[in-house]
Amino acid sequence: MKIKVLYDNEALEGFKAGWGLSILVETGKEKVLFDTGADVPTLRFNAEKLGVKKDEIKCCFISHAHGDHTGGLAWIKSAKVFFPGEYDGSLKEFETLVFDYPIKEQALIYLPKKVMFVGCSHPGIVFMSREAYKKFGKLKLVIGGFHLFDIEEDEIEAIAKEMKKLTEGIAPCHCTGSLGKQIFKRIFGKNFIEVKAGSVLTV
Repeated sequence: MKIKVLYDNEALEGFKAGWGLSILVETGKEKVLFDTGADVPTLRFNAEKLGVKKDEIKCCFISHAHGDHTGGLAWIKSAKVFFPGEYDGSLKEFETLVFDYPIKEQALIYLPKKVMFVGCSHPGIVFMSREAYKKFGKLKLVIGGFHLFDIEEDEIEAIAKEMKKLTEGIAPCHCTGSLGKQIFKRIFGKNFIEVKAGSVLTV
């Protein structure tokens, strides 16, 4: 599978950054979008630069209904959109985990590779990952926003150490914050993956 980061707070040279998140998942069978960033122009620019054709995107999963994740929805008018709790199970290789507190938010799991995609992790990245671990076993990768930008260093370190029990690899971005990224990089070592808008991963 290929993972293409279309929208993030940071961007590789030649791409545009913006506060938000959008990730394209290419499995060989399907092209699935996870979140749409905060605006259409940035999403379109980065997608076109990566050779992404919006008409090939079958569906889009929205992690939660905040503007930095839904702002680019108008770009994918032809795709089926699943907000938290709406997924109909039509894609056999994907499953969602839906959380109700403190807001309704869903994580997307690509089952064959045990990769979990998260938007902002408002329910708590450890809690979400632990629920995935209970259902699917140890994850291969967790990628997305961990909502740690206003958390103290010692708490982030405890979170990173706990996450190491639940996933082999980690790719924090969006609302994780620079301190969070630094700590995860130290804890996970070679299994830390730095991602920004424009990044392409093969899993």
